[in-house]
Amino acid sequence: MGLIEILKKVIIDTDNTMGMNFRWNDDGLAILYSLGAEEIQIIGITTVFGNSSIKNVHKQTNRLLTSVNKTEIPLLKGASEKEEINTAAAEFLVDQVNSNPKEITIFGLGPLTNLYAAQKIDPNFFEKVKEIILMGGITDERLTIGRTKIKDVNLRNDLAAALEILNAKCPVTIINCHICKQVPLTKEYFGQLDFWPDIFLDKLENEFWLHEKVHKLDHIYIWDVLVPMYLTHPEIFDDNDIYLKASNVEDLQEGRLVETENTGAAVNMPQNIIDKNKFYNIIIKTWKDLDKKVRETEHGYINFKNGKVGRSIMKSLFSLMIPIFLRLMYEKHGEYYYEK
Repeated sequence: MGLIEILKKVIIDTDNTMGMNFRWNDDGLAILYSLGAEEIQIIGITTVFGNSSIKNVHKQTNRLLTSVNKTEIPLLKGASEKEEINTAAAEFLVDQVNSNPKEITIFGLGPLTNLYAAQKIDPNFFEKVKEIILMGGITDERLTIGRTKIKDVNLRNDLAAALEILNAKCPVTIINCHICKQVPLTKEYFGQLDFWPDIFLDKLENEFWLHEKVHKLDHIYIWDVLVPMYLTHPEIFDDNDIYLKASNVEDLQEGRLVETENTGAAVNMPQNIIDKNKFYNIIIKTWKDLDKKVRETEHGYINFKNGKVGRSIMKSLFSLMIPIFLRLMYEKHGEYYYEK
């Protein structure tokens, strides 16, 4: 079997904020994993609002690709708000799927607005997609993160889009928030990433710091990384074919996924990571393989600045603001802070 035959064609739809101080890094980590995985051919990356504004998301994703010498990968700007249809990202999705029917896997790493828009442009869009692997959704009323109980982090930002994708006429795999908690990035594993440039390490250190201050945790979660990991190594997940209640947006309020019997949206929603040691070994090796490739290029890593003075000032400001943030965004009940 030749190389072209075994490559998995992928479009990554992302709300990446890796590069911004004190923001989520998991989208960026998922992109870096996808770049390092020899099984994956990235056809393009589309951006969407979510973790930040579309302006910030697109800027940081472009910056990330530039930093690792991957600017040849098409990058298309998508929706700035839910139900936005006419975007370059949506047109790109339609064009690529029509050119490569039943060959492209789409990673949904943020709100699913761009995929929803592609379906509105081409009503047969999903029938030509090979599969969708998305991250998001919760099966309980809240997700416990340390001392906080939060809502879903992706699907609830565009419930109409989520409803459309769950009922899509193509295989859909959901990596929900709960399974992501099974493989946190601990400080022990973080210590094995010392091959990375300071800018990556500094952003992750900021996230560790923020999680300790807000959630009282000594680790972080790498949510979206499980999406490309599922594509390249499905054997470490336990496939779980189920039906979800998804007849209208009310069924998905706050991004909650409710299982039903024999009717509803047919999806695969793995519940467990079967081999956690293998999971960590693979992600670290794949990131390290990419790092080696980048350093072997003529320019190595590009456009990286540390800005440690700025981060130090921001940490001081954040320390003062966190109690205010908790009061504004959460309600205290017993030992937990519940997201409003």
